[in-house]
Parts: sequence; C-alpha cells; structure tokens
Amino acid sequence: MQVDSLFQEKWVMIALTALAIIVATAIVSWLVTRFLKHILMREDSVLSSSSIFLNIARAVVWILGVCVILDACFGINVTAVIAALGVGGIALSLGLQDTIANLVGGLQVSLTKLIQPGDKIQVGTDSGVITDITWRHVTLLNDKGETVVIPNASINKAALIKLKDEQGSKAKR
Repeated sequence: MQVDSLFQEKWVMIALTALAIIVATAIVSWLVTRFLKHILMREDSVLSSSSIFLNIARAVVWILGVCVILDACFGINVTAVIAALGVGGIALSLGLQDTIANLVGGLQVSLTKLIQPGDKIQVGTDSGVITDITWRHVTLLNDKGETVVIPNASINKAALIKLKDEQGSKAKR
C-alpha cells in the first residue's frame, strides 16, 4: 500500500484530524496555564495564586477541544448534546451536592481573597499554613509538619480564624 492511498482512507484522516486537535488543545492548555500563572503570581493580582483557577481553565480548554473533535471528526452536533446535558445536569447536581458545595466554596474563598496560600488559619481544631486552595479542598501544613486537608464547604460553614505567625506577620508563601 502506498502512502498516497493510505491518506485516502477515511479512518486515517479522522485519526490525523483528531490527533491534530488534541495536540492543538494541549498547546493551548499549556499556554493558558502559563499565562494564568504569570497573572496570578503578580503582586497586584486581584485573584489569589491558588490552583483552582488553573484547573478550571485547563478543564474548559480540554472540554472545548473534545467538543471540536466530536464535531469535526464524528459529525456529532455538540449543541444538542449540551442541551441534553442541561436536563441531565439537574439530576446529576442532586447527587453531587457535596462536590458542588466544595467547588462553589473554593471559588468564593479564592475570589474574595478571604484566605490565600501562605496564610496561617484555624478551622475548628485544625490549624496551619495554607499551601494550596483547589476546587475541592484547602491544604494546610500544620506545626507538626503534617498535611491537613479541609473541604471548602467546611471552611464556609465553620468559624475561620486567620492567625498570625510568631513574628506577627503573614506566613511565608
């Protein structure tokens, strides 16, 4: 079989198109992540430097990439699928209440800059320096060197105390 006849096969063209879209999506995801890291690490940034924003941006880019693959390679009408998911989303949201509460809590904590990586906090009996804020939880490093994971929903429900370190200033980032 010659190379010319191989490229005339429909499945080869579909595979090459899908591969090209996946590579393009990976590159766009990498660029968006680098850009957001640059923006979030600036001192005058309005948003905190937690990873929740990076993860959401990556997810959006990859979801768009999958939608393009479904449309371009397989002829699936993505708008109809999204409309159907809207109806199914109501049922799914009931089953994922805790996860959604943590996601909304993480966004609320990050957008309001209530807490940020490097802050020393106490929630209930747990205290430590925040190392990261994700879509699901806040990670603390306590005084014993242990990693403590607190769900975002718990932070929004419980009393949150911002502590000062021994010098009376913000903990190191």
